[in-house]
Amino acid sequence: MGYLTSKKIYPGNWAEPLNGWYKNIDNSGDGTNESSKGGPTSVLAVPGYRYFQLRGYVPVTAGSGTTSGVASASVIIPSPYRQDDTRPNITGMEVSASTTRPAYIYRTAMSIASGWGDGRVASGVYAVTGCLISFGRDNSGSPVAASGEPIAQASISGAASTATTIFASGGSEGYGSFPFFTSALAQVTAASGLVNSGVVYKEITSDTTFKVYSKASGNATATSGGFFISDADASAGLTGYIVVELCYLQPDEAPGYEDIDGYLLGRTVS
Repeated sequence: MGYLTSKKIYPGNWAEPLNGWYKNIDNSGDGTNESSKGGPTSVLAVPGYRYFQLRGYVPVTAGSGTTSGVASASVIIPSPYRQDDTRPNITGMEVSASTTRPAYIYRTAMSIASGWGDGRVASGVYAVTGCLISFGRDNSGSPVAASGEPIAQASISGAASTATTIFASGGSEGYGSFPFFTSALAQVTAASGLVNSGVVYKEITSDTTFKVYSKASGNATATSGGFFISDADASAGLTGYIVVELCYLQPDEAPGYEDIDGYLLGRTVS
């Protein structure tokens, strides 16, 4: 379920990373959630446009000896309210958008957490040889090809470990493409003369889920293989963390009565 409302702050109030956690709530008591509390937080950095930063993780706990790996995983958005069990983590990274107020993806990034030497984080994450660990848009449970939307998809490919596995050590990073024109000629499709859609923002016009997949290539549209941690790390109770980030901008809501009522009441004119 996507969010119903979002929290807006301004550059002067922006003192820490934005938070994608939210909780849909019932404000009217009719049994229907019609509002969101706590986020997701956006910053009104440019008048009329709100910028979102969603961060989350996928915990990897299975070793290769107990499973062939996880081929698809939902992203967990951690709750900022660590001491309040009524506000749990959100499972599922959602971008809420519509044709009226589209969202424009401009950054995807991911990494394998290295830990701080605290004895809790696995040394890295393994995958089946020939596969990528990919973060991107979900299509009814399946990944999508990166060729048409490389900005909205990031991947990590590990180094060969054994004949059948690759290993992405802690600190490994992956990025989607960047939406910056560096050569006018390079951005033009020769056959049509249109700007190459692969190097501009990815437009989202409906509620969309982003997940982490194991797949054979960036353009694969089905999962393949899986990702896991070493049996030694699993036996020691360690966890591998795939950390992801999604950034997008969206037109701000049209101004309403709440934006002007403070200027109407008690007004005196000399």
